[in-house]
Amino acid sequence: MSTEQNIYFHDTIDVVSHAYHLFQNHTLVYLYSGRLHLRNQCGETLSMVGGESAFIGKDSYSHLYAEPERDTPCSVLFFSLPRDFLCEYYQTLPESDRKLSVEELSALHRLEQTSDINSIFQSWIPYMQSGQELSDKVLRLKMMEAVYALLNTDERYIPTLFDFAGKCQMDMLDLLQEPMEKEIRWRNLNFELLSKLN
Repeated sequence: MSTEQNIYFHDTIDVVSHAYHLFQNHTLVYLYSGRLHLRNQCGETLSMVGGESAFIGKDSYSHLYAEPERDTPCSVLFFSLPRDFLCEYYQTLPESDRKLSVEELSALHRLEQTSDINSIFQSWIPYMQSGQELSDKVLRLKMMEAVYALLNTDERYIPTLFDFAGKCQMDMLDLLQEPMEKEIRWRNLNFELLSKLN
């Protein structure tokens, strides 16, 4: 595994901004400060304040709206769970869990503020403050921690995360696509052309 796989990135936005981005993998987002509003191609919307986290389903084309608060920038971390990692993790699930019949969660939703979830994102702060990249081993541990935390929170994450039903085969279109950019391209918001997401 390589950190070049665009698994995580942290953004600090100083002015009211918006962006469009395709999240190819399931992605967890944590807001350290400011406000963040999201809307996907299905019309699902979510507004977040500092200290909240959310789940963005794979293949979500999202409109993001970042809003700093007074002198505090909007600080946000995006953390993806690549398909190949989830395929590996799926093989470790008990057979009874693989056959669990529950409905999937929506493609965009707020995460419960559990100790497991909060621990994942708070442990990132020293790396962000120092500007140090996470090693592949540490990053893999964080991905394992994230999946464990989600499964420990709600059994509906089993069909949500592992929606490939154990086949774990790459789609030919996936192989032909250009690599996605790691960074989200934020643009200052033009209030005359775009209204705030509701």
